[in-house]
Amino acid sequence: MLTVDVQPHPRGIPLMRVLGDVDLATAPVFQRAVQEQVAQRKRFVVDMDGVDFLSSAGLAVLVDLRQQMEDQSLKWAVVAARQTVTRPLEITGLLAVLPIFDTVPAALDAVTG
Repeated sequence: MLTVDVQPHPRGIPLMRVLGDVDLATAPVFQRAVQEQVAQRKRFVVDMDGVDFLSSAGLAVLVDLRQQMEDQSLKWAVVAARQTVTRPLEITGLLAVLPIFDTVPAALDAVTG
């Protein structure tokens, strides 16, 4: 099961909290939530510290998001401190490519700065 909740942050940046497993079955839910933010916002933060499992399907959503944000010159960041997220990112080399931060405040600083 996957829950994606988007809330406005006091800094005016939408904060997307992702909770549960991001796998082949739930990646479309994650993808739709991401696409809604891309369509509506210039910048946002994806908090993945509530993710218990991240499959290749979830990684593909992040890679696609990276390309879209780069194409549109938009700022975004991912909060990922848990090994359930950082390990797949590290193994695939995405940890060095995606805008990953350990905390929500650090990610917000990167997006607003």
